[in-house]
Amino acid sequence: MARLIGFSTIDKGKAPFRVLGKDCVLRDLQNEFYTKKGERPMRPSFGCIIWDLLMDPATGEVEKLAKEDIQRILKKDPRVAEKKVKVIVLDNSISAEVVIDVVPFNSVETLFLNYTQQIEEGIS
Repeated sequence: MARLIGFSTIDKGKAPFRVLGKDCVLRDLQNEFYTKKGERPMRPSFGCIIWDLLMDPATGEVEKLAKEDIQRILKKDPRVAEKKVKVIVLDNSISAEVVIDVVPFNSVETLFLNYTQQIEEGIS
């Protein structure tokens, strides 16, 4: 079985900040999903375009663009295989249900992604 070790301070009040196994894979994906594309210095292709789609009218085109971007991020990571991506576009939010197979651990996981204007502005 693969041994993966990562680092994350999210949801952790104090050390240790180590993330192990499939949690490392899931945290890496969430980091990219919740980072606005182009926000990371020296990594212009890292991140997700969904933040830029939030204020667009809720159309099938927005849903298609969001789904394609989620699939693009999943394809970049060889540790996961896409099972299902379902995107729901509402007036002020975009939600996605992403079902993946974490290949090294032969584990099927579901990520629920929620993007709202309030989260982007830091008003949770």
